[in-house]
Amino acid sequence: MSREKLAIDGGTPVRTTPLPNPYLGASVLGEEELSLLNEVIRNKAPFRAYGANPPHMVNDFEAEARQYFGVRHALATATGSGSFYCAMAGLGIGPGDEVLIPSFSWHTDFEAPVLLGATPVFVDIDRSLNMDPDDLAKKITPRTKAVIVVHFQGAAADMDRILALARSRQIMVVEDCAQAFGAEYKGRKVGSLGDVACFSFQQNKVLVTGEGGLLLSNSPLVFERAARYHDLSFLRPALAAQLSEGPKEQPFCGLQFRMNEFTGAVALAQIRKIDRAVISITRAYHKKLLSLISDQCPGLVMRRSADPEGDAGIAFYMDLGTPVRGRWLKKALAAEGIRVGPSSSCKNLLQDAFITSKRLAHPALPPFGADWPGEHVVYSPESCPNTDDILESLVCVAMSPNYTEQDIEDIARAIIKVWPMIPETEKELVS
Repeated sequence: MSREKLAIDGGTPVRTTPLPNPYLGASVLGEEELSLLNEVIRNKAPFRAYGANPPHMVNDFEAEARQYFGVRHALATATGSGSFYCAMAGLGIGPGDEVLIPSFSWHTDFEAPVLLGATPVFVDIDRSLNMDPDDLAKKITPRTKAVIVVHFQGAAADMDRILALARSRQIMVVEDCAQAFGAEYKGRKVGSLGDVACFSFQQNKVLVTGEGGLLLSNSPLVFERAARYHDLSFLRPALAAQLSEGPKEQPFCGLQFRMNEFTGAVALAQIRKIDRAVISITRAYHKKLLSLISDQCPGLVMRRSADPEGDAGIAFYMDLGTPVRGRWLKKALAAEGIRVGPSSSCKNLLQDAFITSKRLAHPALPPFGADWPGEHVVYSPESCPNTDDILESLVCVAMSPNYTEQDIEDIARAIIKVWPMIPETEKELVS
């Protein structure tokens, strides 16, 4: 049977026009956001706590976030990273503590504990691209105080195993939901499972405000500490009102991560439509693409999942088994005009020079300065030996609500076209 010549070999590509940018919440910005932004301008009250007229956008967003996730407390922040710093402060993380983080994550997961003086310890990933519970168990020490669990690209980590491990050792669990707003794990929204959860609303995320973040917790103590840290030790009335038994903590030094009313207005509009305008569409596209290629691609293996039904559907990941096959498929699909890669990324932080060098703003600072617990810690890729091979073996095509049915069909045609030619070995690739 003759096969169509692949674009990588000089054939005609499936697509000659690029796919739209795979933006998520940013692609559905519209009249709802404009209406609330106009209200902020008319009210002349862009600060969340007071103004010429009573502000309410950030307060309303926090209230609707509590309802959406089914949690007791919500704190909106100026940046996603800010929510992580507040989470560390909320949990009382500090010098001498160790915080376990996945090797495949983002800088904030490393920097948040470091800037509170704690020492990050890296945990390898498995073929879900999330934290490997087996390696997690090996990396726990008497100094382990918390673990940051990344739900990468809308797919929940194996929370049953991770929570069981953490609870048995009195370790606190931080959910990094930066790329997983609206995803679920066995019927519960991610972000409602651990001790505290953090979200990002940057340009590439599911819910988008440009910059912004959200912290969730069911613990009044964690919430109050986080709220104080985010506002220079203050606990203003709207946040104090979330504490049914009143404040318990004395003021302590903090930073300034307050969300403003403009950001709050966009966040409020987005949370009201995120399921119908983004997640329902990406889930439908993910299922359609899988149905189109399943019978045409022998041996197809998808990314491992702890809960396929709860996946937000924003990233269609195929596991090619080996880096050779994965690298080839990425090149072949790109040649066919298909954008390869997720809508927002993580990286193997153990390949990052500023992390392996442990450079801080001042060399004497904890945790890596002289006589601090992290002074002699060595960060190298060898401590998480599976990460790079897994990352090179899995191939992603992003799903976006601004794609069309034809876009999904083109992606399917390209995958089906190149699938029979995927090499098995480096030797076959060369030949």
